[in-house]
Amino acid sequence: MSNRESLHRLVDTLPEAALESALRVLQNYQLWPPQPPADVEKLRERLRERLERSAREQANRTGRGVVAGSIGGSHFRPDGDGAASMGGWDGETLLNLELRVFRGYKLELEERFRISDDRDSLLYSQKITGPRRKRASYEIEFDIAEGPNKKT
Repeated sequence: MSNRESLHRLVDTLPEAALESALRVLQNYQLWPPQPPADVEKLRERLRERLERSAREQANRTGRGVVAGSIGGSHFRPDGDGAASMGGWDGETLLNLELRVFRGYKLELEERFRISDDRDSLLYSQKITGPRRKRASYEIEFDIAEGPNKKT
């Protein structure tokens, strides 16, 4: 049976390199049961809001309702490192939101996939927000004019 004394002894035997990770694990156990980072809930809420807005806009444009869905998951280690993601549709755009935590540093990624209006290109964009709200983005256009799914 573990008790505080045996835990203290165990910590005293840890190599120096393991102390930072052990500290994060113990800090995450201050609340029981461990909770996912609050940003995961923000991520889910952002995706829900976008999907609802997209469904309303589609219904207003077409006069029809929209069947939409999303899927998500998360996995975090006891030291807090891990990832959570959700995906769904924003109109005709496939949207994936992901939160990654590495050594306590958070990165938020937003990916978008869509077909161009002329159906000749697959458009991909990614936005990344990291520590201190530093941001970067990337876009690429893939020619699909001759692709197997090209509708003529």
